[in-house]
Amino acid sequence: MTFVDLGFIAGGPKGASDWPDDSIAVGHSLGLLWLLEQGRGRFRALVSIQGFDCFSCHVPLARVASMGRGLARDAGATLAAFWHACGTSDFAPTEALNVARLDEGLDWLMRWDARDTKARLACPVLALAAGDDAIVPPAMTEAIWQHAGGALSVIWSLDGGHVLPLRRPDWCARHVLEFAHAIQP
Repeated sequence: MTFVDLGFIAGGPKGASDWPDDSIAVGHSLGLLWLLEQGRGRFRALVSIQGFDCFSCHVPLARVASMGRGLARDAGATLAAFWHACGTSDFAPTEALNVARLDEGLDWLMRWDARDTKARLACPVLALAAGDDAIVPPAMTEAIWQHAGGALSVIWSLDGGHVLPLRRPDWCARHVLEFAHAIQP
């Protein structure tokens, strides 16, 4: 297993900067967009957990820009409010926040559009989502994971907020493992 850390919060496990070409890549939220942008389609399969291919296509840029202004004013309070909206309490102290990297991540949310990359994927894809996600709500999830020939099946948890892997880790793991075992080697 290879873990890629985007560097928003210090003190976590040391992440790698690359992964094997035949990986089953799993991305949560912005992590999925990052995989689509940086991964160059080098996946045997892709799992989206509350992920998206273009945030700014669904959310007003002013909302993201406002968060950037909040980071500049008071990063700790801004992230605490964001985590609350996600459905969890603070899970990192203010001093662990890499504000410059968080600001870079907000820029990705405003600029990156990986819809074409997602459309060109030639691998199996699994999408997991929560019905009570306030950050990537159900209508946004449905719009993102539609295919021209019909909708990709999204597997829904009734709840979990925008922190499904944190609040429903066993549920996520079960679906990812079932998906991985169903893929032909």
